[in-house]
Amino acid sequence: MVSFPKGQTPRIDGPLDSCLPVTVKPSDGKLTLSTPATPNELGQKWEWTASAGFKELQGEAFVTDTSKGWDQLRERSVAHPGGLLDYAEVAAEINRLAGADKALINDILLGVGSGEFKGDLFVGTACSRHMCSDQEAVVVADLASRTVYLAWKPSGQKIKVNPAVKIWPEKAKVELRQWAAKWK
Repeated sequence: MVSFPKGQTPRIDGPLDSCLPVTVKPSDGKLTLSTPATPNELGQKWEWTASAGFKELQGEAFVTDTSKGWDQLRERSVAHPGGLLDYAEVAAEINRLAGADKALINDILLGVGSGEFKGDLFVGTACSRHMCSDQEAVVVADLASRTVYLAWKPSGQKIKVNPAVKIWPEKAKVELRQWAAKWK
């Protein structure tokens, strides 16, 4: 941030220590900058004034949108597996399936990835930042049955699947096999 105080030398403040997108909201004499919260981390927040520069503030916690659930997922606006974490009912099921690996799954799903709707299935794949091919996940959300199928490969470990593969519908199994083929 560069400011030009009247009759003084210009001042440079920053850069901010964040890899996440930063939102800027102007108000009287100051700017409030923030990053979005994730399930594993508070958002970051700063206030900037020309006189004092940056001041770090308490960031906000991630809150799943309870107004979004399976019905809203039918709008088919999700294009990344991390977007499922904004849908309270779906996120709760993902977290239940992940069990003790909940934080890991959230990190993976928010990493590099993509998703698409294939009929009534949302199929998303993602990997942890800087760990693609080593730590990944596939998530299948079945709109018709309102069921989530999850598989993930923690770094240096074998693939974990929940629920058991025999329970997955055939179309979801096809997605699982395609995703897992890279480690055979």
